[in-house]
Amino acid sequence: MTNSWALRAPCHGIGAFAPNEDAWSTQADLLRMCQGLLGTCGPCPFRAECIATIKPVQAMFDGIAGGRLWCNGVVIAALEDVSDAELAEPKLRASCGTEAGARDHNRHGERACAACRQVARQVTARRKEEKARQPGQLALDIAV
Repeated sequence: MTNSWALRAPCHGIGAFAPNEDAWSTQADLLRMCQGLLGTCGPCPFRAECIATIKPVQAMFDGIAGGRLWCNGVVIAALEDVSDAELAEPKLRASCGTEAGARDHNRHGERACAACRQVARQVTARRKEEKARQPGQLALDIAV
């Protein structure tokens, strides 16, 4: 953690918050190893920043972050006063300059960036060409 808040956090300098994977094999082992350290997060004002930095769900993190003990990105123990608001971990977004990125801008109500606008124009043009190449639908007259 190179963020300036990390230097002021109560856990600064304690390496056991993310134990080596070779030191434990089950959730119970991880819980035994780390539960005593979990209280260090109690007075910490940086729990949300910790979660935003470590991104435990995305990273499948094992250890203590933000007042919670994580195993494979899932909370297995937590302090009583933790808040779901602290879990506002940024979501992965599609890459700009791709069709998925252009859709992502739209989905979030944002104006697409230049790269995504270009891709959207290309996709629209390609679809128009494909539609123009398709034969028209045949109408069948059925005599009754």
